Amino acid sequence: MPTASPPESRVVELDALRGLAALAVVAYHYTTQYGELYGHLGTPPPSFAFGNYGVQLFFLISGFVIFMTLERTRSAMDFVVSRFSRLFPAYWTAIVLSALVVYTIGMPSQRLPWRDVVIDFTMIQQVLGAEHLDGSYWTLEVELFFYAQMLGWFVLGLLGRIRWIIVGWLVLAVVYGVAERHGVHLSYTLRELTIAHHIPFFAIGILFYRLRTQPAEWRLDAALIALCLIAIAIAYPPVFAVTALVCTAIFTLFVTGRLRWLRAAPFAFFGTISYSLYLLHQAIGFSLIWHFEQAGLPAGRAALIAAALVTALATGLTFLVERPAMRLIRQTWKRRRAIA
Repeated sequence: MPTASPPESRVVELDALRGLAALAVVAYHYTTQYGELYGHLGTPPPSFAFGNYGVQLFFLISGFVIFMTLERTRSAMDFVVSRFSRLFPAYWTAIVLSALVVYTIGMPSQRLPWRDVVIDFTMIQQVLGAEHLDGSYWTLEVELFFYAQMLGWFVLGLLGRIRWIIVGWLVLAVVYGVAERHGVHLSYTLRELTIAHHIPFFAIGILFYRLRTQPAEWRLDAALIALCLIAIAIAYPPVFAVTALVCTAIFTLFVTGRLRWLRAAPFAFFGTISYSLYLLHQAIGFSLIWHFEQAGLPAGRAALIAAALVTALATGLTFLVERPAMRLIRQTWKRRRAIA
């Protein structure tokens, strides 16, 4: 049985896991997906196909962190300001930087109509019928709808009944998964707004937060995690069941205190820049790899140089835009709230 952990403003191990997940996604995109979409010139680099499932680890982390944040939030606007300051300044800057690279040295196929690029600034471009300038942006819409749904439960005062909410999520996920497997078409809008394709992963993260902070109730929360795994096995292709098991094993190590070694400086650094790295890596990275390979660099070297350049750019975005903007917005909101 896990032991209760004291409240922390940041959980360094989770930041580090987010950084490792971001690196896994980068490795997948630069080796495997780039080759599938465009084809490497010459010998392709080794494939990191498993990195594609770093996204599911992101969803567990978000479930944990957002539930923790809402438990410490006094008002809905506090949460809205917190999430806006965290997400949008860096995101908007990343769109501008990605567009500058794509429309100068990028591949012609990367260049979307400008209408789509403008709609991308909403972060919900997929439901609005626009394409993503950077293919990785699809997860941000999922995250945003999760935040909105959790804020709704918070406003209604129902977070104390999160277990029942999770059961409802699992039923919804299974219904959609089974229906699609049998060719039955249900509401696309409802599926996207409720993120039915992804919600069990967020639920696992929430339950691990409860395991870490309310260990006396661990049996029921552990049983619900097992129910999440069963729902994923029923609703999704087998690879997602394996992914869910791996993510569950990682979080089990985390809540039992076995991942403290992730507090080491290199892991903490990539955790710090993980959001900016995720925002910048695909469109810019693909443009750079294509440009370098056209110039005669071997595919593996092109991917490594692109990764190094994008990491440097992400570091700049983190410390010059993401963090200063977040501090400014939050401090301004606190002053206005104090005056009010």
